[in-house]
Amino acid sequence: MNEIQFLFDKICLLNQTYKKLEDEKGENYNLFKVINMTSNETSVHSAFLADLLNPKGMHHMGDVFLKLFTDEFLNKMSFSTKDAIVEQEKYIGPVTTTTGGRLDILITDVNKKAIIIENKIYASDQKNQLIRYYNYAEEMTSKYELFYLSLDGIVHDEYKTAKCGDKELKEGVNYFTLSYENDILKWLELCRQKVANKPLIRESISHYINLIKYLTNQTLSKDMEKELTNLILENPIYIKNLEIIRQAITMSVIELQKRFWELLKDKMEGSYPVIEDNTYKYALDKKKNRIKGFYGGMPNNRRYGFEFLVNDCGKYEIRYAIRIDEPMVCGFFIRKKQYDSNDVNHGRRISTREDFGDLIEKIENIKDLGYKHDDGGNWYLGVKDLTPDLRFKTLDPETLFNLSKMDETVSKIAESITNDISTIKQMTQNLSY
Repeated sequence: MNEIQFLFDKICLLNQTYKKLEDEKGENYNLFKVINMTSNETSVHSAFLADLLNPKGMHHMGDVFLKLFTDEFLNKMSFSTKDAIVEQEKYIGPVTTTTGGRLDILITDVNKKAIIIENKIYASDQKNQLIRYYNYAEEMTSKYELFYLSLDGIVHDEYKTAKCGDKELKEGVNYFTLSYENDILKWLELCRQKVANKPLIRESISHYINLIKYLTNQTLSKDMEKELTNLILENPIYIKNLEIIRQAITMSVIELQKRFWELLKDKMEGSYPVIEDNTYKYALDKKKNRIKGFYGGMPNNRRYGFEFLVNDCGKYEIRYAIRIDEPMVCGFFIRKKQYDSNDVNHGRRISTREDFGDLIEKIENIKDLGYKHDDGGNWYLGVKDLTPDLRFKTLDPETLFNLSKMDETVSKIAESITNDISTIKQMTQNLSY
């Protein structure tokens, strides 16, 4: 045990040493993090990638970046890059079971060949999404390749997005996967080499590379990686205990999140107690053990959390939720008080602007709160990322720093939740639906 204690002490010391070096060099400064735009798929990631891929992009590098992409990732299709047209959020019709939606990135050449990229950072897969895009490509293009791009290159809900009735798309045949973690990072490095003498473009790509490393938990420098590896592998005692060290870390991560929810529950008790029932995925449900499942990769253990009652509005309730996501999110929504037992959404009401426009507008107009309606899914009247920023899956340095001072962090969150609920509660006290 003394040897293992020494190992952890050595790792902490090593981390402090390299962090100091990185701070001195300014390597941790990132514009995307400064303006709090790290995980927005449309406004940040799709926009940045689409411009790089566009021969007429603001980089004025012609088709250099697109050519690198096609050379690196196209499988069996030739593609004319010179006059290619790049469209972001391409509308392909109203959503039905097998058609419609918006393509994140659509690239077409003069021969009507197409590259379609479905971009996923943290958003969940929409029902039949790949099926719908595949059907569009089959009908509207002469030849195409459909890509599913995610942080780790995995389709996490393949049954939901790539299967519909008897129709089942096969990875590597009907669509291909790409990862930010490896594929996009490699392509971006190639792009950066092409603009070595163009400092503004080069540094813009560098900031984006650092953002991807941050999102995919690749913040260790190569030198530190090598030192850590040698530190462990050069000591037979560490090698013998690798499994128990791994288990200890896993258990610690699970317990860390559990303590977060328990402390938040305690701090909210005097103002707005947590609703503890089966109308939603309650974070501390002992039977479900959602937190352990979250780290075990179980697909149903996602978007759990806490819900709080804001106001009783007749047939409906306005509730407030804080949920696990990357980053964590919080927001107001409508839930039906009495609902059919077969309702898989437990009475949660789609909050369209047509039905709840006045209420949505009132919430959005309270600028100090910062909530925005999720026009894509219509699940929330108003939603935003939780502050402070917490990412329990990737456990990035900012999250770990915030959790190292747990009481202070949770106190700030509880105070913010209480103030926001109180504001909306007062605004909706005479509301009836």
